Amino acid sequence: MNTAPCPHGESTVRAARTGKWSDELTAHVAKCISCRESSRVARWMTELAETVPSGSAPFPDPQLVWLKAQIRRRSEGPERALLPIKIGSVLTALGLGVMLASLPGEVWSSAYEWLTSGIALVSELPNLMPLAPLTPREPFT
Repeated sequence: MNTAPCPHGESTVRAARTGKWSDELTAHVAKCISCRESSRVARWMTELAETVPSGSAPFPDPQLVWLKAQIRRRSEGPERALLPIKIGSVLTALGLGVMLASLPGEVWSSAYEWLTSGIALVSELPNLMPLAPLTPREPFT
């Protein structure tokens, strides 16, 4: 790797910007990798500068940019504060899932029977309740 800059580097960039190449400089760029890359980059930057409209849009108000940054910083604060709680709840759910998955089959069958009996009880609730009158009762005196 060549650490010393090429003595023709500045003249190569200048020629790439203006488009005025001497025969000597053209021959040098054909041999020197550093000058060839400098020439390529300078031409690309010149083309980019010509395609981008200059001064078409004013800069935003710095106070408005600062205010938006402050609002964003304050709105992200609670999310960062709740991150450990969210991580803890996910880890708890994973641990509970692993613990439940390791239960033997008898426990699962008894839990299923218990849940289905509770569902049957809930479905029988309307039959167990007496019909209430739809008219309001008289107040107590």
